[in-house]
Amino acid sequence: MKKALLLLAIFSLLTACASTYPLGMSEEQWKSITPEERQALLLKQQQYEEEQRAIRMKAAAKERELELKREIAEKKRLDTLYSNPENGNVIMVNILGGQYKYGKRVKNVLEETYQIARGETKKIELVLQQPKKHYTSTEIVYLHYAQHGNGVYIYLDNPNYNSSKRISLLRDGNWSCGSNYKKNLHTSYESLTGMRLFVKEVGSRCGHTRDTRKHYY
Repeated sequence: MKKALLLLAIFSLLTACASTYPLGMSEEQWKSITPEERQALLLKQQQYEEEQRAIRMKAAAKERELELKREIAEKKRLDTLYSNPENGNVIMVNILGGQYKYGKRVKNVLEETYQIARGETKKIELVLQQPKKHYTSTEIVYLHYAQHGNGVYIYLDNPNYNSSKRISLLRDGNWSCGSNYKKNLHTSYESLTGMRLFVKEVGSRCGHTRDTRKHYY
């Protein structure tokens, strides 16, 4: 009877901390039972591990299914915005120049243009050029257009992990015609300096009272 109670107590430790003995047993408990009981417990441990593995696989499959549904829904949303680039649904961001610094290395940022939809975050490649040798390379940065449409942001790091350092291009009332910005961004190990940027709504019609002032923030 005592051994039966002991086995029951041991089995209740399925969720206990990891042990070198099955089912979270201590060395003292392991030594107190017979070889037959040890074999039975080893089988229970194997059964438990298989059950836990099945649970993890089921949860992972469910998460993959949900992630796929989210990706499909997001693609459908973006396709709708890109097919109807009005009212600020899609904007054009032109990078007109600047410098990228990593440690002591300095490279010129070459001109490039990008489009992005409301609520979208995308990886883009800055095209860089050595000032003297003139060969080019690229650097991954992240572009994000806020869901509410009031700003577009450039990050040197993935904004899901580090969103505190960014270049902010805020809507100023002139995006239908286009707005110019000049920005800097500094982190502990890299920076963007003298970045000249132009933002314009795709598909918008510019009125006759375009404000051509440059905006600095």
